[in-house]
Amino acid sequence: MPLCKICMKSVFDGIHLSDGGIIHESCLKSIQTKVLEIENKIYKKQRIIDGLTREIERRKGIIFKFVSIFSEPSSDLSDIEKEITVVDENIKKLSTLLFSLKNNAARIYDFFLTYPLDWNERRNQIVQRDGDQCSTCGNWRNLHLHHITPLSKGGNNKTVNLRLLCEKCHSKKHGGRDFSSELKNTETAFSKRVANIRYAIENSKRIKFGYKKPKDKGHKQRTVKATELIDIAHVRDSGSTLCVRGYCELRNAERTFALKGMRGLKII
Repeated sequence: MPLCKICMKSVFDGIHLSDGGIIHESCLKSIQTKVLEIENKIYKKQRIIDGLTREIERRKGIIFKFVSIFSEPSSDLSDIEKEITVVDENIKKLSTLLFSLKNNAARIYDFFLTYPLDWNERRNQIVQRDGDQCSTCGNWRNLHLHHITPLSKGGNNKTVNLRLLCEKCHSKKHGGRDFSSELKNTETAFSKRVANIRYAIENSKRIKFGYKKPKDKGHKQRTVKATELIDIAHVRDSGSTLCVRGYCELRNAERTFALKGMRGLKII
């Protein structure tokens, strides 16, 4: 049984990743919950600093100086400034922890088979890197994030694999696919394929699919007793491809098949 990439404990059913890994949904939710909790703490502490800063400005005003002649304030400016320093140090510590948690989540989101929850953050990073315009035609309207290497062909959600395209150029890259509707965090055909293979492995089932190597003219039917999902590095260039390994009934031997070369996968 595979191990969760977060807690390193056995996982039977979880979130499948494009590098062949899998994680407990509860583990990812735990990280996401901690992120929200820390962001809320930082927000509240920043509100405290804002209030203390306003109090300092108020005390510097003429009205306060006049009133303080008759009634001395319970605390002086130095006390308030010290309190601001303490709260600010707490914010810095929380921000460091938040940065670490977000990095851990991002390393998981890199290999999400659907649009990750930090998709908008990744878009902002691409805008800062390349500018807020289509990288092909320069259009600045209806911009989408595009995977240079598709997830189904070994790609990932890392910023090096992303670029901005306008809706028209994005559609061309995908053979005329309609991208007019907003992208959602829904399951993709590729993620379903990975989930089905994982199910077959864990339940000792065979899988049947059409398979085509890069140099083949057509797909050949294969029936395989799958044993593992593995991420294999490309031989001629950088990157990797998610593959399944198992006993092929056609070849009567152990074989490895790239998921990007499959179609019509069924569990039998």
